[in-house]
Amino acid sequence: MIRPLPTVFLAVLVFGVVACADHRSAQENALAPPIDQELLISSAERGTAQDQYNLGLRYERGMAVPQNLSEAVRWYRQAALQAHADGQFKLCEMSERGEGLPQDYQEALRWCGLAADQGHARAMFLLGRLYHTAHGVPPDLVRAHMWYNLATANGYEQGKRWRDRLAEEMSPVQIAEAQKLAREWSLRMSLRNG
Repeated sequence: MIRPLPTVFLAVLVFGVVACADHRSAQENALAPPIDQELLISSAERGTAQDQYNLGLRYERGMAVPQNLSEAVRWYRQAALQAHADGQFKLCEMSERGEGLPQDYQEALRWCGLAADQGHARAMFLLGRLYHTAHGVPPDLVRAHMWYNLATANGYEQGKRWRDRLAEEMSPVQIAEAQKLAREWSLRMSLRNG
């Protein structure tokens, strides 16, 4: 007798298939049924910031559309201008790397700051790295530690490793200042979003 699969197992299986669908190789994408590129674009044009962000991801990764980093930036920007935190982070990341647009650390700082203000942990981490490596700002170990600490507190595990490594270069006074700034920033955000 064949027993039916438990509901939880089926949910995990379905979620796993859906989650993996966008992580196919280029060869697998070539074999997949074609997706109407014009339909994707028109949906994003009249859709939500999430639709625009998703189309940006497709252009960045070359999924169902030809890879085009400039187009990815265009769609991320449209999402970001609607306060989409992931879109803002992608603009930060691509500005920092110079992918799809000229490398510009000031733009990276601006977009990461907007995403961080919405609790985006990877944006917080990247802000820490920009302060740590003095890209776009003077070197500031206290601010770098603060952002790494906030990234960690918001679930980005790499923040802890970088924060702890950075702390070895800092005085106890600097660490205390960084922790104080992180607490103050968190309090401001909770009051603003509260």
